[in-house]
Amino acid sequence: MRKLMLLVATVATAAVFCGCASVTVTPAEELNGEKISRSGAPIAHLQADNWGIYLFMLPLLTGDTENPGKIAVFQDTVTVKDTVKMLTAKSKELKAKGTYTMVTRHSTNPWFFGIKEIQISANAAK
Repeated sequence: MRKLMLLVATVATAAVFCGCASVTVTPAEELNGEKISRSGAPIAHLQADNWGIYLFMLPLLTGDTENPGKIAVFQDTVTVKDTVKMLTAKSKELKAKGTYTMVTRHSTNPWFFGIKEIQISANAAK
């Protein structure tokens, strides 16, 4: 039991210090000249990650999609809807006229205590 509590405390501490929601931007200059959309000039490739720690499907610590890099407590923000909103907000911040070729991946395993995760990648273009 003591080892389980130590594991829980370690995971919770790691989550607090690393943030659970983020958007990584790879600018067009780093795409080796690849055309990443059928229309418009490429701005960037975006990768959004959002994950959280759950107990019986109840959110404990999740990524704050309104403030990436921060933690949301007891809020279920690990959803495709919230993660897409975070990604498209970053796309608009980059002055993109469109966000194309969006691909999602999700993983859920919090039957008792576990991590739920969503990853979305997309291309921003002018």
